[in-house]
Amino acid sequence: MAVVPSSFLSLLVLCGGLCYAAVSPLNQIQESYPDSAVVTRVRQAETRIEQQLQGKSSVKRKLALDQILLDVVAPISEVDPQFLSVTIDSGDISRNWSGITFTAQRIINMAQGLTPAMLRVGGTSGDFLIFNSSTAETVQQSNFTMTPQQWDEVNKFVETVGWDFVFGLNALLRTPYPNGSWDSDNGRMLLSYSTSKNYTVQWELGNEPDMWGTPIPAEDHAKDFLTLRDLVAEEKTLGKMLIGPDVAYNRDYFTEFIQSLPEGVLSATTYHQYYGNGNTAKLAQCYDVNLLDSYIHDAIDFQGTTEALQPQANVWLGETSSFYDGGAPHLSDTYVAGFMWLDKLGVAAVVGHKRVFRQDFIGGSYSLLDGDQNPLPDYWLSLLYKKLVGTKVLYIKGSLDYGRNLRSYAHCAKPPYPAGSVVLLLLNTNFTTATVELLNEELASSYRDVFWLSPPAGDLTSTSVLLNGVLLELVDNRDLPHLVPAEDSPGSSFSVPSISFGFVVFKDTKIPACTS
Repeated sequence: MAVVPSSFLSLLVLCGGLCYAAVSPLNQIQESYPDSAVVTRVRQAETRIEQQLQGKSSVKRKLALDQILLDVVAPISEVDPQFLSVTIDSGDISRNWSGITFTAQRIINMAQGLTPAMLRVGGTSGDFLIFNSSTAETVQQSNFTMTPQQWDEVNKFVETVGWDFVFGLNALLRTPYPNGSWDSDNGRMLLSYSTSKNYTVQWELGNEPDMWGTPIPAEDHAKDFLTLRDLVAEEKTLGKMLIGPDVAYNRDYFTEFIQSLPEGVLSATTYHQYYGNGNTAKLAQCYDVNLLDSYIHDAIDFQGTTEALQPQANVWLGETSSFYDGGAPHLSDTYVAGFMWLDKLGVAAVVGHKRVFRQDFIGGSYSLLDGDQNPLPDYWLSLLYKKLVGTKVLYIKGSLDYGRNLRSYAHCAKPPYPAGSVVLLLLNTNFTTATVELLNEELASSYRDVFWLSPPAGDLTSTSVLLNGVLLELVDNRDLPHLVPAEDSPGSSFSVPSISFGFVVFKDTKIPACTS
């Protein structure tokens, strides 16, 4: 990465005229919720930036579309240490955890590389899953049984790798289906067994209720959660978190559901998001800024709705990846899908989400590990994220604007980097190199570590990935390699290679947002 001299507070991104008009979606959520906390946080960060710019005559007062200003005074939000988490689909239980060898050391090593994290076992199949046996009436689809042994296997796995665990109970067990209330007998059986084994499990109830063939009204589903709350309270050793409603997309259902619950019942509200259908996905969609932008409104909307109606609850993106229906073969499992994953992590952190669950750890074309349990490019991207990115989120002016070809997000860097260090997440969606000019004096004067990911031979659909030009692979087919940065000297600018992404850590800064 080339270097040139400079100073002041921000980043100037020279897009060669390829950046187009940026528009903020914040006003839209503010119309629905005038006192929205997420909008307030962004406005406050904007004000801090303006205050920092006062008296700096060499910085343009009217910002051009290609300027990005970094607020170094205070974080805009703080994510959970388990922010990047993973899922395994409930359907894998029906196949006796096919493709997952929980006791294999290489699997344990790769899982521990993502610690701290939470594992969510859920999905569509969860609403057809029965622990041991049940006499409750259910939908007309093949149900399947989860045995105690299968439950033991996944619980022992999360204990071994140091993950927390959330499990989705079957909400379509009803007396009778569909108009009756949730039949909790089978859930009670699983909770009692878990207590007897001293397992700590958090609980969901139902998956994508807005997609059920015969809809159960949101108000009725909320009553099911009150039943679950009472059931969990009876068990002394279980986790006490209740998470839901895990909607697929329906904001009205989401709103009515959380409105129907008293404050304090939910620990986190959840929704799911994908960029499109895996059966029809195209290569160019993976780095299309218009498609990437489509997530921004969703994130702000669900965050703002929760903060207004259930302010004590966190917001989790409970299931997500590139494309739904198992992902897009030869796209979701390749380098190019990293644009969608890294950008989504950036947006979710800025708006205030606490956790993002990647579908899947293993299983489907969109998983982090392939069918042979080998790491795919998004695994390596996730591993780097876990190594570098801290919990404090910094605001870059324009982080939630539409139309950004070079997309930038910032966090305080994670130890062992010293307090005050900053990590930038950078994505260049153009087929031309971008030049980033650092106008912040602390950043420009800092040595930096560069962790840049690129595909071998420029093949965007490669299932392998290079870190600073070196192929990433397991050592002895089992152990994680050292992730070695390229070192870059201080200077005011550097180049961002075309159609690529990565991380730049400014390790000598002591900005207030990351030292307090």
